[in-house]
Amino acid sequence: SEMQRTLVLPNTLYAEGKFDQYKRDTPYTTLSHALQTLVRHILGRGEREIAQWRQDINQAVEPNGRLVTDLVPELVTLIGEQPVVAEVPPQDAENRFINVIRRLLEVFARPEHPLLLFLDDLQWFDSASLRLLEYLLSQPGLKHLLLLGAYRDNEVGQTHPLRRTIEVLRNRGVRLSEIILEPLRINETCQLIVDTIHADEERVLPLANLVQEKTGGNPFFVNQFLTSLAEENLLAFDSEAREWTWNLNAIRNKGYSDNVVDLMLEKLSGLPDETQQALKQLACLGTVTEIDILAEVSDQSEAALDTALWGAVQAGLVLRDKTSYRFLHDRVQEAAYALIPDQQRSQLHLAIGRQLVSKSFGGKHEDMLFDVVNHLNRGVELITDPAEIMQLAELNAAAGRKASASIAY
Repeated sequence: SEMQRTLVLPNTLYAEGKFDQYKRDTPYTTLSHALQTLVRHILGRGEREIAQWRQDINQAVEPNGRLVTDLVPELVTLIGEQPVVAEVPPQDAENRFINVIRRLLEVFARPEHPLLLFLDDLQWFDSASLRLLEYLLSQPGLKHLLLLGAYRDNEVGQTHPLRRTIEVLRNRGVRLSEIILEPLRINETCQLIVDTIHADEERVLPLANLVQEKTGGNPFFVNQFLTSLAEENLLAFDSEAREWTWNLNAIRNKGYSDNVVDLMLEKLSGLPDETQQALKQLACLGTVTEIDILAEVSDQSEAALDTALWGAVQAGLVLRDKTSYRFLHDRVQEAAYALIPDQQRSQLHLAIGRQLVSKSFGGKHEDMLFDVVNHLNRGVELITDPAEIMQLAELNAAAGRKASASIAY
């Protein structure tokens, strides 16, 4: 967010997407989300400008516009329904799909409005997206695009496909820069605490050493750890002395977790049952979920859902915007998912899948086909009704055809 303020100038188009650790077998979801934000931005412009975008995009994607509207359903609002594309051999189909995506991106990335595309958590990519990105970045024709990717390097070893892709791009002469974010060092952790509680460095240093020992200098963990200390009055403001105080021995004896997921799990476990239940469903649905979908899945009104999640919002664990809920951090989502006992996960995914099928969300069902199938498949062993089994088989076949059509074999 800080980077966006600096880099996104008035004429710059900006889009972002985030790979999800629980949706790694759903092709192109992240790219689709990023392109959706661009389309929504365009649809908010004046009619004359929208008409120009409509003309430019239609010219770029014809006669294969159906491939991009399947990927980004919002495009139908902009360029209308597109005809079914012709059947071609697999190799030709792959080239056709990649080329139409490249031409679409070239419409967004132009000298008069360069495109800044930010993709988060590349370590959780789906293989189809990685192949597509590798090809797109290797093409000399795609200019005026800055791609920023973030990933956890401690989860990307030498044999990880992302490493191979980076090397392939380097060998092809693609200009790459890498910024390695190291953990906070002890002096930086100390300075952060000094700035937070307005105390002198010498007095803070023993506390900083303990915080560093517990968190390893992970900035998110540092903030959450300090917040936990304050919530339990182990880091408290003395109004008479007008300074913050703490007891190192009491903090050590408390036995705080040595990893951020366990610390988050402790925090979430202290929330009301209805909040925990909503967080479990949110964790199953993804890092970001539209409010209407979460409300339908949880079989609650949006107002009731807001009430249930208010404690998590107040605690800074979940963020709510106009249309969606999102976890503040991947580690919070991991902890919320860990609230679900292993033996109950299949049951919860099956219940979510059934709700998605029964509601169908007024046309969103097709857009959510991969999500529906993934949830139902997680609970397939619990399905006993032959008709429901046949329905799931048909949904899997439809998902397979959809993946095949977009070359995500």
